[in-house]
Order: sequence, then structure tokens, then C-alpha cells
Amino acid sequence: MWSHPNIKNVAWRRVGLTVALLAGLTVLGGCGFKPLYGTDDDGGGVATELSYVAIPEQRQRLGQLVRNKLLSTMSPPGGPVAEKYILEFTSTSNANDLVIESNTDISRRLYKLSVEYRLISKTSNKVVHRGKTFSHVAYDRVSSEFSNIQAESNVRERAAHQVADDIRTRLAAYFSSY
Repeated sequence: MWSHPNIKNVAWRRVGLTVALLAGLTVLGGCGFKPLYGTDDDGGGVATELSYVAIPEQRQRLGQLVRNKLLSTMSPPGGPVAEKYILEFTSTSNANDLVIESNTDISRRLYKLSVEYRLISKTSNKVVHRGKTFSHVAYDRVSSEFSNIQAESNVRERAAHQVADDIRTRLAAYFSSY
């Protein structure tokens, strides 16, 4: 019977990869690895803890954008069922010119959004977690004022969404570690 020498090599490679994969899964299971959004034995988990976070109303539009994104990704419809935490944050922003072409009406700008946040336990009234995050988003300014207003609005929303996603991820990491 004729057999190609590479067929045996392929078979041994597959066996080796399967053994390596099983060994890797065994090591991960032994080190205490658990999925970030998995549930505990009691049915709770990171997603449950995130749903306990209350986020106060914001006075500025930028703060409202960040808050709305956080609420849509952390809270169940209708708001938190039980409020165990309060998330307070302050946001600051500015825009700077990156590139200015003297022979054209187009300039490149950079919008910077910085947010400091504090997670406060309602039972102890102490800060249990704090952090800072930021977003930098570039956009073009053109000769049309309407286009500039729309571009600035879009860039604010994108930056607010990026910052909110980062805060949610950091809070999830915090809740998974305790």
C-alpha cells in the first residue's frame, strides 16, 4: 500500500496540538481563571454588581452623554434594582488644532475628553474604587459652519462612548477581583 510521508507528519501534528490544547485548558482551570462576565455559584457576578451602580444626573451635555452610555450598558431597563454603589465623575474637554493648511479651508483638530470617576459604597459612604480615563478623537474643520457643528457633535459623542466603555470595563475588572 502506498502512503505519502507527509500524511503521518500531519497526523502527529494534530495529536500534538490536541494534547497541547488539553494541557493548556487544564492549566487555566487550575489557576482560578474565570470569565469576566461569568456568574458565581450563587447566580451573581460582574454583570449583577454593575447593575447595582447608580449614576447621578449630570448638568453638562458631555456628562449626560457619558452617563447615558454607562446606563445603557450597565443598568437593567428602569434603572438599578438595588443601589449598592454611586458612580460620580467629572469630565473636562478641549479641542486643539493639529494641522492647519494655509492654502485650504480645512484644518485637522483633536478633541480631548478626560474623566475622573469615583465608585462610592452606599453602605460605608467610602470610595471603593477610583480612576481616570481619556479619549482623543480627531476630526476636520471645513469652510461650512453647519458641517463643523455636526462634526463637533459627532466627535463629542464618540469620545463620550469611548470613555464610558473604558469606565465600564474598569468597573467590571474591579468587581471581578473582589
